[in-house]
Amino acid sequence: MLENRKNSIFGSGILFICALIWGFAFVPQSQATGTIGFVAFNALRFAQAVGVIAIIIIAWHFIAKKLGREVVGWNKSTFIGGALAGVVLFIATNLQQYGLPMTTVGKASFITAMYIVFVPLLGLLMGKKPTLMCCYAILLAIVGFFLMCNDGNMSVGLGDALILICALLLAIHICFIDLYCGETDPLKLTFVQFFVCAALGVPAMAIFGFPTPNEIHDTLFPLLYLGIASAGIGFTLQTIGQKYTDPSIATLIMSLESIVGILAGTIILKENHTMVQLTGCLLVFIAVFLAQFNIPKKMLAFEKSNYALTEKLKGGWM
Repeated sequence: MLENRKNSIFGSGILFICALIWGFAFVPQSQATGTIGFVAFNALRFAQAVGVIAIIIIAWHFIAKKLGREVVGWNKSTFIGGALAGVVLFIATNLQQYGLPMTTVGKASFITAMYIVFVPLLGLLMGKKPTLMCCYAILLAIVGFFLMCNDGNMSVGLGDALILICALLLAIHICFIDLYCGETDPLKLTFVQFFVCAALGVPAMAIFGFPTPNEIHDTLFPLLYLGIASAGIGFTLQTIGQKYTDPSIATLIMSLESIVGILAGTIILKENHTMVQLTGCLLVFIAVFLAQFNIPKKMLAFEKSNYALTEKLKGGWM
């Protein structure tokens, strides 16, 4: 019991650091827009992340060997889970990067956090009806979303809509991580998803354009922060943290990135928000909080006995 408590505290601390890193990431991410193509930016940052996580894996194997600890190898679940998570992450991050110039950092951070509200909704695909509290959270999130997007005529901009789709994809990404992290080394799982993101970026750049040396130079800091800190370290911390933390607690802690994002946008980028928009942000955060009470502990684990979707996903490869 004591060991489980220590693991839970460790996992929560790891995820809190992850939320801080991701919250501040919206600032350099916004600063890079308009200077370098969104596909090139993500391809380069995930290429860096591959190198970072490779170094971490090598270091951890050396440490584990010294400590006499067993390390999970490169099994099928590592490649299947990493590939699935990588494809979803590739689409999500490109939609976010493309939509970011059309909105503000503060709004983008809160809309992105709505992935936590989407997680219970995914249960509908597996035949699980949402609880009454979950329905309240969803309705509250919808109202908050429209208030955040209020520019005087209550219209939803293209950037807001793209980031909302990104939030849905991130919810799916979390489910894939939880599905496979129990059977894999989280570091290797993270490596595979980053490799897939970087690899998919090459043909995408052939369509949208390769970056010039000047573009890379002008966005060097955002690339380094997003590649090393946000992707390389942040997603690694997420995968490790989720392994030791209950899914409902994990998603709540990670949602704090929205608070950090709006503070960073206000302080660093001097963004201004109306009281209506701030009220919308508050409603979304409350909805995110309420949603945590409705994510069954085993839902994100996708138990085979409860969800036929697991068999469909894994039956063809395992």
